Formats: sequence, structure tokens, C-alpha cells
Amino acid sequence: MKFGIMKFRTWLVVVIVSGLPVTKILAEGAKSQKPSEAVSQESQNCPSENRPQDGIAWLNRIAKSTIETAFSGTYIHHYGPRMETSRITHIADEAGEQEKLETLDGPLREIIRKNDELICYFPDAKLMKLDRKRARKFFPALISDVAAIKENYTAKLDGIDRVAGFDCQVVIVDPKDNLRFAHRFCAEVNSGLLLSATVLSERGDPVEQFAFTQVVIGNSVSRDLLKSTYADNYKKNGWQTDKSALQEPRSTDSGWYVKSLPPGFKKIAEVKRNMPGRIEPVIQQVYSDGLASVSTFIETTQAGDKQHAGLLQQGSYNLYVRPLEDRSFTVKVLGEVPRASLQQIGNSLTNRPH
Repeated sequence: MKFGIMKFRTWLVVVIVSGLPVTKILAEGAKSQKPSEAVSQESQNCPSENRPQDGIAWLNRIAKSTIETAFSGTYIHHYGPRMETSRITHIADEAGEQEKLETLDGPLREIIRKNDELICYFPDAKLMKLDRKRARKFFPALISDVAAIKENYTAKLDGIDRVAGFDCQVVIVDPKDNLRFAHRFCAEVNSGLLLSATVLSERGDPVEQFAFTQVVIGNSVSRDLLKSTYADNYKKNGWQTDKSALQEPRSTDSGWYVKSLPPGFKKIAEVKRNMPGRIEPVIQQVYSDGLASVSTFIETTQAGDKQHAGLLQQGSYNLYVRPLEDRSFTVKVLGEVPRASLQQIGNSLTNRPH
């Protein structure tokens, strides 16, 4: 029996929140500029002969550009039957990274980031939440550990495309086995900023897509775009402040481990977190191969739980649910990988004897 779609969405939100909270904001921000006017002088002065000549070198450039480049723009995230529109502004200087993330549909929400510190505003609930940036990656910062990617994927160049008015270099990243999906990246040819990203199924069909529809790149990005819409007013209007995420342990060792982890995947985080409707905390482990991520949830079975088992898919995310034989725990495995990977992880998850 398959796990219900509404339950799936609940766990999917938890996976996203475990990296960077979901944000949905309606706001006006970056001024439109022609691409030729928007690119910084540094980018304009980057001749084609100095550009990377192979796929891995381009991935390194994309990873570096996401951290060091100033940009502000609107992008679309399309997964499964859903599509969300967001606006992001990012500036880096001697103090590190500063970022403002908004989404342009749904409830009003906003995230202000200074390096790993997050301030999340939820105006409809009059709530300000403090948090930290965690393992989850968000567009355009999808590439960081190129060495891990190189172990598990091959990368090749595939010509020049055009996104949001900019020429961009296409990089195809293919898995070395059938335990992960392929990716198509397109990076602006001068700055290296990632302009679009697509996750491809085993058949080559797009299952998740990110793409800028408008973007300004370089020194012309104004710092005023980083200012919070709500920072000056939340204390005056009876907002609540939630610091509970800061008290969440950075890491824990529950004793649960995967005996047969797919090659290339490594555990990068493990926490205990409170979940809606659960009396006891749920253990969440996060595994990554440099691109794909998988979360395992181990929850104590409580009275009234329905023991479902099976697979479900939404966009690039698959979910595998497995009640353990003694029925005292249920394992849920959720991630951007083929079903075979989730089943391998879920079926080999076990607890070390105490």
C-alpha cells in the first residue's frame, strides 16, 4: 500500500527545511537591465580563451561563482505538477556572503542570510524564526563538492545555450551507475553563474528544473535589495520570535546506520527533530554524493499509526516507506535518486546493538 500524497508532501517539506526553510514572498525588487549592462566589468573582461575547457573545470567555476559573484534575479522551480517562482539577491565581500530570498507566490515569507545565519520572516503568522544554513542546497548554489561529483559522475560540455538573455555553457553530468540521476547545467559564459539546472530521469526526461527568467550579474547589483521588508516592523506589531532551531543539536549518533549504502554516498548530518503528530522525536539522517541528497527518517511507532509500506514519487523526489519487522519503528527514505537507491538504503538500515 502506497504512502499517501499528503503525508509525502509533509516529509518533503521537512527535507527542504532541513537545509534552508521554504520561502514564499510577494515583493518587488531588482530593476530590469539589459544583459550587456548587467554583467560586471570583471565578467566582460574574461576572454573566451580563459574559460574552462572541460566539464569538471566548469563545475569548479560554477561552485566558485555562486559564492563570489553578486547577482539578483527571479527564477522558476518546476518539480512534478508544481511550479514556484522566487527572487534571490546575493552579494559577497570581505565579511562573507549576504543573501535575501523571497518567493513570489503563496504566503508572504522572507529569508535573510548572513553566511550561515538565517532570519526567517513569516508575516501571515507574525513569526520571526532564527535558524542556521544546513546541508540542503538551493538554486543557484547546487554545486559545491566537485571532488565528490567527480567520483560518482562524468561531466562533458554540450555547446552554448541561452537563458534569461545570457549565453551559457551547457554541462551534462551523467552518473556512473543507475543509482543516481543525470543533470544538465547551464552557466553564464563570463561569470560562471549557474542560470539553469535540470534533473533528468533514467529515460532522459526532466523531473526537476530551475531557471532564471531575469537576472542581473555583477557590481551593478544594489545592496538595497538585501534589506528585509519586515526587519524594522516585526517588533512593533506583536510578532513572536522562535529560536528553537538554534538549539537543535548539530549532530548526534543514534546508532542507526545503513549497512549497504550506495557507492559514493556519505552521511553528512544526523539530528533528532520534533515532527507534527509525533510524540517522540524523529531521527533524520542526510546522505549525499555531491549532487544528490537522501534523507532517512526513523520514527517510533505509536498507537493509531497505520502501517503503510511502498514507494511514491513527486517530481525528482522518491519516497520509500518500510515498517521494521518488529513494528516498533518505521523507516522513511526520501531523496532525489532512483527508487532502487531508496530501497537499498531503506532495506539495509539497521540499529547497532547497545
